[in-house]
Amino acid sequence: MRMLRAQHLLFPFIFAAASSQACAGDTRALVTIGMQRLFDDVRPAFEAAYGEKLRVEFASTLDIAKRVEAGETADFVITSRAGIDRLIKADSVTTDRHFALVGSSIAVAVPAGHPKPDISTVEALKRALLAARTVSFTDPASGGPSGLHLEKVLAQLGIAKQVKEKTKHPPAGGAVGDILAKGEADIGIQQMAELSSFNGVDVVGPLPNELQSMTEYEIAIPRNAVHPEAGKAFVEFMRSPQGVAAITVRRLDPR
Repeated sequence: MRMLRAQHLLFPFIFAAASSQACAGDTRALVTIGMQRLFDDVRPAFEAAYGEKLRVEFASTLDIAKRVEAGETADFVITSRAGIDRLIKADSVTTDRHFALVGSSIAVAVPAGHPKPDISTVEALKRALLAARTVSFTDPASGGPSGLHLEKVLAQLGIAKQVKEKTKHPPAGGAVGDILAKGEADIGIQQMAELSSFNGVDVVGPLPNELQSMTEYEIAIPRNAVHPEAGKAFVEFMRSPQGVAAITVRRLDPR
């Protein structure tokens, strides 16, 4: 849990201090689409404890990084570790103001009620992808970690061309789960954070270990944050029992 684990006893006092300093609607967050569903899960309880409704925008990690680098104001951002590293390199975030939140594996899913293919081995996954009429995953061009990784996996398996011909990418900012729920694809692959507990979708399981990639998501407080206490309070909330429970329900790994 890193540096703030020992500060759980300060949790109520952090919220009290934050609430006294913040004005309604002043606190602004930029959150990557990969964390949108988890963030929506915990947002009501966090806002109640923090004492303020947040102004939140969801965007891709790449878009968030570009906007913060360009000077856009945010009190905290949540992106993949790659996005946070980029902001640190650009000196938009200092090395002491970023904190790990969760780890998310890449999962395979099908429309709810459909037979679940065998994906227990690399060869089994390959057969399942070739047998599917339509496959859905994040467009690698969007910069999403699951899409970029799957592009490499398909090349490694030697089936990139076959799968490309029957791939249906969600629109920018869209969810593979929506495509599966509408029955527009037989198999979908995306972050566990995005597919778990998605209405109309059954998660088959994670990619085989040999093909798996764990995406680390972090929160960072930019240099230009007006209310830096909000980011610190959110870290504390996510490391509290309530936050950890929300993380594990979505089959993610607390950090």
